[in-house]
Amino acid sequence: MVDDASTDKTWTLMQELAKKYPNVSLFQHDKNRGGGATRNTAIAKSTGDLIFCLDSDDILPKGTLEKMAKFLLEKKCDGVTIHRSIKFSDEDIQDIDRIETAGNLKEPISFYSLLSENEKFCPLLVNFMYTKRAFEKIGGYPTRHGFDTQGFAWRFLCAGLSAFVCPETEYLHRINFTESYYLREYNNGKANYNWRDIFLEHHCLFNDKTRNFIISFDCRDFTRSLFNELTKLDKIMIPDFKNTLGKNCPPLNIESIPNIYIKRKSLKGLYFRIKYRLKKAFLGLT
Repeated sequence: MVDDASTDKTWTLMQELAKKYPNVSLFQHDKNRGGGATRNTAIAKSTGDLIFCLDSDDILPKGTLEKMAKFLLEKKCDGVTIHRSIKFSDEDIQDIDRIETAGNLKEPISFYSLLSENEKFCPLLVNFMYTKRAFEKIGGYPTRHGFDTQGFAWRFLCAGLSAFVCPETEYLHRINFTESYYLREYNNGKANYNWRDIFLEHHCLFNDKTRNFIISFDCRDFTRSLFNELTKLDKIMIPDFKNTLGKNCPPLNIESIPNIYIKRKSLKGLYFRIKYRLKKAFLGLT
């Protein structure tokens, strides 16, 4: 258990749990470093060969991890993920909002799944099981931005690692309860910047036109989505991008521009929202 420099009574509670359960080991950050860094610390301190991170708003049905571990060993792959993501409301797991199902169960998860339009369900953009060797190969979770789960999935497939969907496994994800980390990043004006960091980390995969689009995108405007607009572009990858998977992509040498985060509920955020609504009305969009 890793305490990311909490300011409440979390550390005290963790110490009480460690006394009650001898198999619990405690670690503590001297300052708050974020979710990616905290996962990295926990995994680096772990001794197991297989890793699975479960978020506080998610539930795994009984026997899921055993099923996934067995499937991973049978496939001799680097990771396995769930078949169905079940979104339930508040605290009632019977109050199902929607079910998202992974597609191809026979083939390894395709790189193209990371670029599903409108961020449709990609089975690697949720927590999944992977080997510690895979974790070490890709350098763990990104720590520069708040989309560490999404960034990890990109690092995983861009490193040439393989993952499969484990049939008949489910992942219960709570929604409409509290502000999720994704919504928190979006409402704080960070979503586009997070996606830009993920894309530019793997800039070698994109052609010049796409790369310039990413760099020049106005990430301040949260009414636009860098992810969605990128997926709508024509021919965004270099012709032989699959040959670059598994190879190092050197850092992109571009002039550093400071991030300007505009919160959705700020005065500047109000300007962007009004501008967006006027544009929708003018173009007759719904």
